[in-house]
Amino acid sequence: MKRLGSVGLMLGVLTLGGSFGCTDEKEEKAKEHRVKGTNFLADKNYAEAVKEYEESLKIDPTQEKVWEKKAFAHMQAGQTDEAAKAALKLVDFAKTPNDKADAYRNVAAMYAKNGPLEKAEQYFQECLKINPKDTDALSWIAEVHSQRGGARSMSAPAVPAELDLALKTYDQVIAINPDLANTYLNKRIVMFKYIEHEKALKQAAEQEAVEAATPPKPEKGKKPVVDPQAAERVAAAKASAEAHGKRIEELTAQANEATKQFGEATKRAKAAQASGATK
Repeated sequence: MKRLGSVGLMLGVLTLGGSFGCTDEKEEKAKEHRVKGTNFLADKNYAEAVKEYEESLKIDPTQEKVWEKKAFAHMQAGQTDEAAKAALKLVDFAKTPNDKADAYRNVAAMYAKNGPLEKAEQYFQECLKINPKDTDALSWIAEVHSQRGGARSMSAPAVPAELDLALKTYDQVIAINPDLANTYLNKRIVMFKYIEHEKALKQAAEQEAVEAATPPKPEKGKKPVVDPQAAERVAAAKASAEAHGKRIEELTAQANEATKQFGEATKRAKAAQASGATK
């Protein structure tokens, strides 16, 4: 009889606390899917991991770490847009502006790695809205322009407008923090691409000058054809070649200065590291 009384007491508690039991049941169900998702993630079964995380989040969408793991699973599966959507949920959990910027930066980095670069720039710009002096975001935006400008590929054609934007943005980073040594290296890479582009234009202009100055070979039995605009074309081509030559000199000097500044920034970093080690 004592056992029956005990059971009756427990049933009474369950009846009175029915809403708590329901909540606990939901939490357990969310946990069950979450654990399954994590196990699938460990086995690199990303599709099943995503499904389980989705089920867990349907029950409890306030699980910050689950959104993070879902984003990771999508990324590993090559689903950048889906990963970005999940990662953007972390913005809602941000406690500080820096946390919010970090969330946007992570999404931007996904697109910087897998494309399209337009979306990478979009989310790095969100970081700058929070902190206009965010050197990480500015450096990434400069890198986006650098890639669009062809600086990261030997075979890609140079796009001067993008290279100019890259240089301008790297200069912004340097103005904020001149001790970031890699900024000078990245800037120099853009300059070298620009120099090669200017050399090609200079060579083309010089060739044009030669061709304009050389009258076509007359056909047998006919008078030579005289181009009345030949002198003007030669002068224009030579002026163009000279202008490109000056631009090459300017860029070369700037690249040399960037190399010098890189060395000095590296020395400052080593000195700061040594000073910190002795404290």
